[in-house]
Amino acid sequence: RCPQLKTNITNKNERMKKTIFLSALVAIGITFTNCSSDDDSNADTTAPTISIQSPDLNQTYSTDLGNGLGPELVNLTAQGVDETRISTMKLTVTNSDGTIVLEDNAESTPNSDTQLLISENFSTTNAGTYNVVFTATDASGNVATSNPRTFTYED
Repeated sequence: RCPQLKTNITNKNERMKKTIFLSALVAIGITFTNCSSDDDSNADTTAPTISIQSPDLNQTYSTDLGNGLGPELVNLTAQGVDETRISTMKLTVTNSDGTIVLEDNAESTPNSDTQLLISENFSTTNAGTYNVVFTATDASGNVATSNPRTFTYED
């Protein structure tokens, strides 16, 4: 009876279905884009800072103080500071061969926020040059490593 009219209605229905389908896809895409919880504008990308209090640069210590007192103690102390939250501080002492002779870690507590102190004593009866390196890590995973602080033990 009206084959031309039936074809036109079928074509309009197909176009309408395509339009609705495409509109739905666009709406879903906009929804997921706007609901993203990854707001990089507020991400912490700044590494902590490290302040070394001890030992003094190029300090010399004795492997034997005499009178049975043994070697002189070196206090290794540094503070890590972060604008948000510091997680860990680490110290590593190496000898002139690069062998690790001491490692220590300090972790933040629920009461610590932006500062963390690490302190450890070191002594040796082996004369030589030693380096201590401090590493600080904040809650976002940003890491800072100090320059090596060199000190020497002499007989």
